[in-house]
Amino acid sequence: MNFKSILTTIAVVALALGLGVGAGYLVRNSGLIGGGKGVELEQGDYSAVYAKAGGDIVLYSLSTCPFCHKAKELLDKRNVRYVERVIDKDEVARKEADGLKIKSVPVIYIGDQSMRGFDEAKLVELLEKHGKKA
Repeated sequence: MNFKSILTTIAVVALALGLGVGAGYLVRNSGLIGGGKGVELEQGDYSAVYAKAGGDIVLYSLSTCPFCHKAKELLDKRNVRYVERVIDKDEVARKEADGLKIKSVPVIYIGDQSMRGFDEAKLVELLEKHGKKA
């Protein structure tokens, strides 16, 4: 191997690593998949959401979303009953999400509050506030 091919190999590896790190940053900060930062809590009357879903806790998710999986794991671990609406697998759920103006996931409706994004401590606090203790 000559010096030029070694430099080319190093440049290609550095570029690939840079693109990988950059892509990860964009996904985390794009708002499409929520996790930790940017978690929004909103208060409102969500009785129509519960009536359509058939449960008093509703989780809108994507099948490929790691934060959605974390939210489900937490709810399951705490033995909390919820209805999951997977918007990339169910057209009815997709239309519901569009009507609710859901642009990122997970979105969890509990009582008079909704949580957009995932933050374990905030979700536990929300569950406890609405009587869903472990």
